[in-house]
Amino acid sequence: MSIPKEPRQIMINLMYIVLTAMLALNVSAEVLNAFFALDKSITNSSEVVEQSNTKLIATINKHANAYPQFEAMGDKANQLRTIAAEFHEYVGALKSLLIENSGGIGKDNLPKGKKDKDVTTRLFVKEGRGEELQSKIEQVRQSLLALIESETARSQIALNLPLRTEEIPADSKHDTWAAHRFKQMPVAATLPILTKLQNDIKISETAILNHIVNQITDTETLDQYDAIVSANKSYVIKGEAYEAEIFLGAYSSTVDNVSVSVNGKNYPVRNGKAQFSVQPNQIGTQSYEATIRVKNPLTQAIESYKKRFAFEVGERSVTAAADKMNVFYVGVDNPLSISAAGVPSSQVQVTAQGAKIKKMTNGKYNVTASKTGKAIITVAGGGLAPTKFEYRVKPIPTPVAKLGDKTAGTLTPAAIKIHDRLFPHLERFDFEARCKISGFELTRLPKGDDPQFQQNRGGRFNSAVKNIIKRAQRGDVFYFDNVKAKCPGDQYQRTLNSLVFNIK
Repeated sequence: MSIPKEPRQIMINLMYIVLTAMLALNVSAEVLNAFFALDKSITNSSEVVEQSNTKLIATINKHANAYPQFEAMGDKANQLRTIAAEFHEYVGALKSLLIENSGGIGKDNLPKGKKDKDVTTRLFVKEGRGEELQSKIEQVRQSLLALIESETARSQIALNLPLRTEEIPADSKHDTWAAHRFKQMPVAATLPILTKLQNDIKISETAILNHIVNQITDTETLDQYDAIVSANKSYVIKGEAYEAEIFLGAYSSTVDNVSVSVNGKNYPVRNGKAQFSVQPNQIGTQSYEATIRVKNPLTQAIESYKKRFAFEVGERSVTAAADKMNVFYVGVDNPLSISAAGVPSSQVQVTAQGAKIKKMTNGKYNVTASKTGKAIITVAGGGLAPTKFEYRVKPIPTPVAKLGDKTAGTLTPAAIKIHDRLFPHLERFDFEARCKISGFELTRLPKGDDPQFQQNRGGRFNSAVKNIIKRAQRGDVFYFDNVKAKCPGDQYQRTLNSLVFNIK
């Protein structure tokens, strides 16, 4: 099996060869910038390959979930995905380490030490990360090829698998792969090397995924069969019909000489499928056995395949549950989930008493209430008798007034001066609600001096309150009293907690 050589990929490889040759002559800014452009181009190419791999994985898993004979292939594909992802992440960590050790990212969004050759030599040659990378490449390559059972296919794919460590040229001045690849190589040139390895693992992944897909395609012949029972739903309401399609898995609709029976009763086959219909007259689990008889085109023998299936017969019922707690709060949105078993969603009718209700999507509703007491939600429609659900309607809990994150305690003069308002905090309240401070009284008790009083409207400090707070000194005591607030749905102001702070 060969790997397609796209023009974009060939161009990237040629660019890398030319830039490496230029690098040997002169490390100019233009050459370094060209390496960064190459790195970006390889990254873009990898993203295209990743999209293809994602689609291949989805195709393989679709067959693995539908047909038991393909489960092993699905497991291999997912194992391949894990191996490739771990190697991609490992190389990405090396790139991050190189950038960090070369000074990080500069204002131009490029590595500060892009010309630095010593850091590359130290990390990959002296400290052994290049040797570790070489070992990792060889190990991952062996793991990838081990997923291919056929020795012939394995040998063929191995020839074209791009993830590999190339041999050291005879005229090289270095005796190790790590030194040949990274010694005295500037950071700007090293990053595309590592990015290309990430691209190589994705292309290698593509090669093996294509091999697995081809195996599935080749296996989809009439040498193995399985009876499939496909129903629109696994339950029905008493008096309604239960319908299901019974067909042969991995089987062309043009095949003939197929017979289908359920509990001994024959059903006609059209386009490779038999339509099964039964109308149960009692509640509970209904169990059946389907039998498919077909002539195997390879052996010409008549083979039988059996499959048991069951469905539940129930009666219509309805449930309604507040998504956050079994209570509604005044002035906020109260999400509600309603499920009516056996009733099409288009026929479900929901009304509210003591509150307003609005339908959202997929069985979700929103309830709003303007006064406390109780609300009654009624669900009906689709042959369902009206069902009522009663909820308590309560006001939003009283918030806690805070200066920053404190209600009392010790503050320095500088610490109290940074604040410009009081906040009302709704603690342990799961709903989206915002209360507002209506006003408060501030008292400053200076040490050895007369008290100072000031009223404030709203939560934000007015100029007079700010002037008092600016005078804060050690030994002072500040009181925030008569704190008032209003929350959504409130008709009257609430009195909140007082706050006391000692200035030290």
